[in-house]
Parts: sequence; C-alpha cells; structure tokens
Amino acid sequence: MADTPRRPNILLVTTDQQRYDTLGVTGNPHVRTPHLDQLAARGTLFRHGYIQNPVCMPSRACMQTGRYAHQHGMEHMESVIGSTPGLPPWETTFMERLQASGYATAAFGKIHMLPPKGFDETALTMGKGSRWTVAEGSPFGPSQLGPVYAEWLERKRPGAYESIYEQRRRPEYRQQSTAIVNTLAADEYVDYWIGENTWRYLERPDTGAPERPFFLWCGFCGPHGPFDPPEPYASMYEQDAISIPPLLYARQLNAPGADRPSRFDREGGEDLIRKIIAYYWGMVSFIDTMMGRIMDTLTRRGLLDNTLIIFTTDHGEMLGDFGMLGKGNFTEQVIRAPYIVVPPGSSAGAGPRPVDSLVEHVDLAPTILDYAGIPQPGELPGISLRSILESPTATTRPPTKDAVLCEYVSNDRTHRSKCLRTARYKYVYSGRDNPVEFYDLERDPQELVNVAGDPAYRDEVQRHAELLLNRLLTTEQTVWNHGGALPQPRDGFDRPVASSG
Repeated sequence: MADTPRRPNILLVTTDQQRYDTLGVTGNPHVRTPHLDQLAARGTLFRHGYIQNPVCMPSRACMQTGRYAHQHGMEHMESVIGSTPGLPPWETTFMERLQASGYATAAFGKIHMLPPKGFDETALTMGKGSRWTVAEGSPFGPSQLGPVYAEWLERKRPGAYESIYEQRRRPEYRQQSTAIVNTLAADEYVDYWIGENTWRYLERPDTGAPERPFFLWCGFCGPHGPFDPPEPYASMYEQDAISIPPLLYARQLNAPGADRPSRFDREGGEDLIRKIIAYYWGMVSFIDTMMGRIMDTLTRRGLLDNTLIIFTTDHGEMLGDFGMLGKGNFTEQVIRAPYIVVPPGSSAGAGPRPVDSLVEHVDLAPTILDYAGIPQPGELPGISLRSILESPTATTRPPTKDAVLCEYVSNDRTHRSKCLRTARYKYVYSGRDNPVEFYDLERDPQELVNVAGDPAYRDEVQRHAELLLNRLLTTEQTVWNHGGALPQPRDGFDRPVASSG
C-alpha cells in the first residue's frame, strides 16, 4: 500500500500597511530587502494581488475566512478598536478547518482578530497604533501593543514599555506626523519580539513533526505608523537623498475630496515626507532582517522543503501620494499588495516567477486548504492558486478571473463604497447620491482623472456596474441561503475543484 502523501507545513507572514512598491523584487531600487527578494526567487510573485478591504480588521477577516466583507459581516472598524464587532460566531476561519484536520496552529504578533479563533497557541498584539500615547487609560481603548508584549519587554528591561509612550507624548511626535527614532533598541522593538516568537516556535523539536504539520501565522506590526524604526534602521536611508513623491502635490481630477488640504503643503512639508519615507523603508528593512532569521531557522531545522510560505500584507499606504498618508481608499497604493507564494518543494531560482493575473486575498484560504488536503467549502468565493504555483507555463495562461472586489465602510458607517478592479479599469461606487469614479489604468496608471462622466467611457462604465452587481449577487449565494449547493469552485485554470458544499 502506497504511503499517504505528507501534508505540508504552512507559514503565513503578514505585514501591516505595506505598499506593493517597497521591495527590491517589486521594483524599488532603494529599499534593502534581500531576504524577501530571495524568498520570492523560490516561488511566485503575483504582481496584481489585491486586498478585499482598505482597513486592517475587515481586510484580515477576509483573509481568515476566505470570504468578502459583505459575506462575513465584519465590514468596518470602530474608532475605539476594541469595540469593533468581531466575526459572527457562525463564520469559520481556515485556521479552524486546519485545526480540525490535525494541524498544530499558532499565531504571533498582529492578526487583528476579535476573538482569536482556530489557534492552539498565541502571543498577540493589537498593533502599533499611532494614536495611543499612554500605556493605560487611552480613550481609544487599551494600549495597542498590549500586555503580552509589555510583559516580555519589562522582563528584558524594566521601564522600557512605558518609555514607548513617554516618547510619544513629546511635542515633536505630533509635530513630525509621528515620525520618530524609536527609543527602544532593535532587539526590544515589537517586530523583533514577533520574529523571536516565530523562530523559537520553529526551533522546537516537535514543530513540523510528520504526524502533525503546523500552521503558523507571523503577523508583523510594521511598517504601519507611527513611523518609528529603531536604530540602525532609522539611519539606514539618507533622508536628503530621497526623492519627493511625484504625486505629492497631485490631486485626482473630478474625484471626491480632490480639493482637500495637505499637511505637506506647509513649510517644511518636503523634508517631512522625506523623513517619513526613510523611516517607513527602515521598518520594511527591519522586517526583512527578521525574515532572514526565520528562513534560516526553517532551513536549519530541515522544514523548508515541506513548507508552504505566503508573504503579503493587509493593505497599503499612501506615503505622500496625493498629499496623503494612511489608507481607507481604493487607489492602487492602498489596494494592491505584495503577494509572494512559495509552494513546498521549491528551490532557489535565478529570480521570481512573475504572474500578472488578477488574484485576491480571498484566494489564500482555498490555496491553503488545497495544500492541506481539505476540500474547499462551497461558501468560499475564491480559487486555489495551486495550479498556477505548480505550472511552469502559468505566466502565459489567461487571467484567472475577470475582476477583483474591494469594499469599504467608514468608522462611523456613514460612508459605504465598493470597488471593482479589472485588468484595465477601476470602477468605484459609493451610493446613488455620490459620483461614480472610473479610471482607465492603461492610459492613466496614476489614477489622475476620473473619467466616469466622459461619453467615450459610457459603455465601459455601464459594463463595470453590471460586473460589480453580478459579483455581489453571486457571492450572496452561500450554503445557508442556496440550499447547500453552489456552483462548483474552479481553480486558476478554470478547472473544477472539489467542494464539500
């Protein structure tokens, strides 16, 4: 009797608020990310991978469930983060499915899940949270960095945790838009703690045992604000040598909010954005260093060849484009994500295998379940990327899907909008009382002009409205309101895949 194929280990690494263009492998000639570039060289770089929501918790809920925000219901974040409604109890995460099938499951760092579901072991933080300037008693809720990290840091150096918030209360913190050199040493910084938890888990003798493979989520907090790398990363990039973003003073024509003022229009604005970019890149390079240590541990333990590795982020960052910082919109800077997948058994190559097909975060859960040997439930709208990952000719294949969907609901729930991104166009609908946005990304890749009112685009605008409506209607058909039978899920090459219904 043939041996049962060994199920792979799974490592999911996420960053927070990282732009697509902040890796060497994605075309940035300045940011130093040798370890992530080497990781990509082992596998596939999806150059058009998109998120499902442009803010943290709803985006991560889409990753965790493999479902769109309008399906799982976690559509917004409250201003008081801890008051944000979590996933409904009937929603099942892919981690729970892995756990039920015999995987050991663990999560370290920021996964932004209320409450955590599907883990045997956790050491979690809610994140960096630039609004928090006190360790306790903030009107926004408990300190974001939280008690688990605080306890570790206090053991390492008593008083260090409070020093984080004391530094944030200094006037220069707000004056410089939260761009500061962190008061902590590099080996005290929160992303070091997350990396250390990860590689120590991987160093355990029983981790990755053949009879019980692991799923491990390493959730780094950076490069989310505040822009506060420790040394030597704060000094890694010479601020005077950084170019001003070409879109710093640009504004989108015919788009809502085009006349908004910018903090960078004031005196000293260009020096400030250079500092912010230098520190943002420094945080990315810090994470790259942590990834190097994690990959070394996988290699040394002999786990690398049987581990599926995924690297991505929850959403991007404006980083000065259109005079803005942050997220909460549908520009490419925010919704296009770094998206690297390395299947088990991959070897280091001369470079990454780039794929230009549209993929989404809802495709992560089906891909993970596929590798784990778990049939894809019918309520998951995504596709497994396994066929693409394992096909040597995948780069020449046609697109996997006609469009990707992103949704947004503001903190106060007064604004709701949806975005459909196809290979050439982007369509944004924010309700009948708000103007439609439509961008021709082939002619206008920087999204400078909303052409929704241009007669030349009338037919395409209508077609995209219908595509959006179709996507919303078909994904409302779940196993609970469709009699338990759905159209069979299909893989990246439009072939049927197994479904448990």
